[in-house]
Amino acid sequence: MPNVLALSFEGFSFSSRQLFPQLLPKLLSRAALHESLTIQDALNYVSTGWPSIILITDAVVTHETEESKALLDAIVDYTKHGCTTIFMGFVAETVDHHRLNVIFKEYFQLRWRIAESAKHETTLVPVDEFMIRTSSLVQTFDAEALFLGGVPSAQTVYAGTSQTSVVAYAAFARVGLGKLGFVGDVNFGEEPEKLILAMCHLDRPEDSL
Repeated sequence: MPNVLALSFEGFSFSSRQLFPQLLPKLLSRAALHESLTIQDALNYVSTGWPSIILITDAVVTHETEESKALLDAIVDYTKHGCTTIFMGFVAETVDHHRLNVIFKEYFQLRWRIAESAKHETTLVPVDEFMIRTSSLVQTFDAEALFLGGVPSAQTVYAGTSQTSVVAYAAFARVGLGKLGFVGDVNFGEEPEKLILAMCHLDRPEDSL
């Protein structure tokens, strides 16, 4: 059974169901879940090698404090050694755009960068099924999100079209032996919930119903 570490430092937690109401019960039935409410607790879990999946639900890990930088360094190293890490939840609403661009480029060696906060019709892009299974995912939907630019087509899961270019609502890439995901949705609906489960390889046939 996978071990999921959810980082919830700003008070909006899985346990209170303020973030994706149906995601918590599904995760609890399919994985061992621990929610860290402090940076030190998260560091303890990462340092012991417990999680196989890390869900970053707010922007605290991107802050430039000593504690946040220590946790970010640990997560980056741990991800590159085989963990699946996903930026999701309140990250899109609260993160400093320049700082996230720096993290993508300098910490994970990815070309991703923030393009725009917008509402677009998004379309599922053909992806490597070893990376993410798409059977439970909807083909198209309207999404209000923080969209990324600079995402290669092979790393794009859902794409929308801005006035000048194709932008990514969700991206997923290999980094070292692990994977990094980003879900830019700000409304916490059914579509991003299914996507997060698929990125975690915790999707089930009943999710497509």
